[in-house]
Amino acid sequence: MDGTEVSPFMEISRQQITEELAYTKQAGYEFWHVFAEQGLRRFIPTHEREKARQEMGVVRYLGDITKFLPEMESLNICARITGIARRKMIQDEIPEDPLRRLSLREYVDDGEWLEAVRTFTRM
Repeated sequence: MDGTEVSPFMEISRQQITEELAYTKQAGYEFWHVFAEQGLRRFIPTHEREKARQEMGVVRYLGDITKFLPEMESLNICARITGIARRKMIQDEIPEDPLRRLSLREYVDDGEWLEAVRTFTRM
């Protein structure tokens, strides 16, 4: 961002803090550190989730399920992907033979499905 983009944001923020131009004063925004913390708490998590989702898309199955699944699960803590989307990301990486075995039955939840993936890819 250059100065022309930052200036309007700074000016509006200052007006909100000082109650100028009919802005109602926001409680707790008298100090910059409080204002910055509120902004970070509101906008950073979305960015971190998106970054974790992109990193999950880069992870590849290289023949060792004991390395692949924990890496996907650790990234998913931040990304918070569940259900069909999560299964699809994992299915796209594992070989076809375990996929055929997985399709022979239905699974109640993601945990049960992940255990089946571990079992079938080790065979």
